Amino acid sequence: MTASRARSTSRLRRAVAKRTKVLRKATTYRLEPRFQKGLALLGTITKKPANRMVNEAVGAYLASRTAEVEADLENTLRRVKAYRCADPDYESAIRKFVEAEAELAREDPAEGEMAPAAGPAQRMVRNLLRG
Repeated sequence: MTASRARSTSRLRRAVAKRTKVLRKATTYRLEPRFQKGLALLGTITKKPANRMVNEAVGAYLASRTAEVEADLENTLRRVKAYRCADPDYESAIRKFVEAEAELAREDPAEGEMAPAAGPAQRMVRNLLRG
């Protein structure tokens, strides 16, 4: 293989690698000074860039937190399904509503009263809506 062909093959490999590489977006976050100092110290000791350590920490947090949220959602879904199976037609909820209405009927100021007649503006709007 000639030198010029080797260079072009090498350039082609780099270009393909660049295209297939996941693009990372530069993002700005404000870290507390104590975290910045800790990252700087740890980076010096481990010889890792702060960016890599932050990415590792965020990745670990996301893995842990998403597992917790998933477990919470699964638990909530189980509880909702159990509730629906226990009262599929919501008869218990309807019964509780009716009982509450009957119990508080005496205290309801609008219970059993007719609605006031529509005024001229309301009649005009209703006539316009009816066409």
